[in-house]
Amino acid sequence: PIIGIDMGGTSTDVSRYDGKFEYVYETQVAGVTIQTPQLDIETVAAGGGSKLKFQNGLFLVGPESAGAHPGPVCYRKGGSLAVTDANLYLGRILPEYFPKIFGASEK
Repeated sequence: PIIGIDMGGTSTDVSRYDGKFEYVYETQVAGVTIQTPQLDIETVAAGGGSKLKFQNGLFLVGPESAGAHPGPVCYRKGGSLAVTDANLYLGRILPEYFPKIFGASEK
């Protein structure tokens, strides 16, 4: 099977594909039941823009967002510490594969 991951600003969505699309026929969103065929995609985690804060010896995530501007600290625009910064520090993001547009001058 193929696992699809879409990490956005404040959430991470996950799906699975094993030769055919998987569907659900009933879901609940904000307490409202929706009965219609839809792809089975689950939101499982915070996104890259979710702010990190250190409190009582622990890192806490979100629900606040660093936003696109200024963005996480690694954007070099004076932003807040975020999940993207942690992923960069842990070696999960390889800067050499990204365009050189970060920083105040965007160069």
